[in-house]
Amino acid sequence: MLQRPQTIFLLLVALLAGLLLTGPLAVVTHGDEVYELRHNGIVNQEGIRLEVQTWPMTALFIALAALSFFNIFSYMNRMRQMRIAIFLIFLFLGSIGMIYYYGYVMREKLEGEPLVYMWRCVIPPIAAILAYMAFRRIRRDELLVKAYDRIR
Repeated sequence: MLQRPQTIFLLLVALLAGLLLTGPLAVVTHGDEVYELRHNGIVNQEGIRLEVQTWPMTALFIALAALSFFNIFSYMNRMRQMRIAIFLIFLFLGSIGMIYYYGYVMREKLEGEPLVYMWRCVIPPIAAILAYMAFRRIRRDELLVKAYDRIR
């Protein structure tokens, strides 16, 4: 059953969640140094890190990618697949808040310099929408199976 449309949606969600682990989420220019907020910390061009622990963001992004990839292969249990899709939606919405929280922390550490969010900050809302679309298709399949069971 890997040829269903929800599989494509969940695969896109997994790829987008993996893309969150690749580059900067926000950038601050402090004097003549540029600091980047990445999933693994706040670093400048020389690789010097600020004293901010961002491991929860790393763990969340890895969990999002793994959970959405796992959800593709749990097609035998549609109820579990729907629950995981709803959980993914909430986790992606939580990741938006976490990105903005760490952006605020980075701005405070660098004395209120202007913060520029990068295009990767758009990934969590898009992935949440795709997870919702997958949920709708999984629900449609479940209702179809229940309708066939009533006919028998």
